[in-house]
Amino acid sequence: AAATVCQFLKESCNSSVHADPSTFPACSVAGVPGVKKWYFASQVICGYYQFCSSDWEEINFDTHENEEFLQTSIDECLGAMQNFEEEDNNSRESLSMTDIYDEAAESLHQLADKLPAPGRAMVDVILQAVEQDGPKLKDCLLAVGALKHLREWHSAHITIAADDSKGSWQKIADYLSADFVSSDNIMNIIDLKELWRGKIQIWEKKFGSEVKFPEFCIKSTSIETFRSSHLSSCFAAKKEQQWRNTDTLPEAVFHYYGPALEFLQMVVLSDLPSFFVSDLEFELSLTRKNINETSMLFLDQISSLSGKVGALFSLPCNVSSVVIPCPAQLSTKKWKEYMARKPKVITVPEIELKGESCRYYFLLQGNGSGGCKATLIHSASQLNGMATLSAANGKLKTKTEERESSFHVADFIKCLPCFCGEEIVQREKKLSHLQVLALKEYLKRKELTKQPPVISADEFKNLLELTRACFWNMCNTTLPKPVLQKAVNKTSSYTVTSG
Repeated sequence: AAATVCQFLKESCNSSVHADPSTFPACSVAGVPGVKKWYFASQVICGYYQFCSSDWEEINFDTHENEEFLQTSIDECLGAMQNFEEEDNNSRESLSMTDIYDEAAESLHQLADKLPAPGRAMVDVILQAVEQDGPKLKDCLLAVGALKHLREWHSAHITIAADDSKGSWQKIADYLSADFVSSDNIMNIIDLKELWRGKIQIWEKKFGSEVKFPEFCIKSTSIETFRSSHLSSCFAAKKEQQWRNTDTLPEAVFHYYGPALEFLQMVVLSDLPSFFVSDLEFELSLTRKNINETSMLFLDQISSLSGKVGALFSLPCNVSSVVIPCPAQLSTKKWKEYMARKPKVITVPEIELKGESCRYYFLLQGNGSGGCKATLIHSASQLNGMATLSAANGKLKTKTEERESSFHVADFIKCLPCFCGEEIVQREKKLSHLQVLALKEYLKRKELTKQPPVISADEFKNLLELTRACFWNMCNTTLPKPVLQKAVNKTSSYTVTSG
């Protein structure tokens, strides 16, 4: 079973690289984001014997390396089991099942201590129940506690694959907030499109209260057409291939995403400048099927937003040039000390990660088919030329509806008025002459009202702008008429000088 899951992950890695799925673009100018990587570890209990991976093994993109790792990992597991069986049969049979699960708990805790800092990895735990009758909760309590450590402090998504979801397995699933699937659907547990998991948080600053909705995730969507916002992810993928070929040090940085989407405000789409709204869209959904009603109700409310309004959320992110190790606050030792106090509610310790603090901004709306879409909004650090590129690309790109319409560009250009260079010069001379006359008339009227014949800089500027606006309005109403050409010829002999 472990070999089957590992083989599935290997094939998924290869397919995801060739498909180049949408990922979060860079939120900092420090470098391009690192590519998506997969890791695998197994914990197997067979009778009185068990095997656990010593570390998380990376599933590389190289096919030969994948096959070599897969064969080595499985052979190591089978070899360890065979060595156990060749020993004195009575040496392990004297152990109770509680002792077996206690050993498994320590191995799982060691794997938890080797995980990176929060926000860097998404952990999926598949607990495959071979026997129909599960163990009693009191016998495997420490092993379940180790899984609880992964669940609460490392945001692991736990799924139990069992043919019978009753009895002790149901108690374990309730304690771990795990999903149930049948053993035949074990390959459908891992969602390759998931990019982030966490909760949605609404914070009221005035009253100092907050509301949290757990078990949400952001997924990539399959988009075949080229989009300008994909340039950063495509650039990162091409760079990754170059780095693998040349063995040079990449300018890649590591992103540590926050645990919660934070609500900012409701916005009207017309108030958002178009170049701030990217064309990179994601899907917001729930990570579990048996979710509480509040999260489901919140998703329904967000999905009901029409195309004119949306909810703006932000996702904190820490960018670091080096891999941040797992903080000591999340270690197994701290977990055991924390659980020894028997807390009623398990909370995650506060951790301050080093690096550059950035943010992603998402506009949440309904996708028109009952779901929820998250449109990436460019932040100040993300713009860095991207908004200009998107705007230019949008103006140069011919839309389908424009091609199918009856609008002809050539006919539109022909109907525009034509001017030669001499006409433009004469028009500017007329405007200058008109401004001089307006200024003289303005000073003359001031003298008539017994005011000093002086004019301030602001009054002078407003007078010239108003004169120009009136002159342009007059020209625009008379441009299409052929009489305008005669009028210009008659006034071509005027010479106006102005200080």
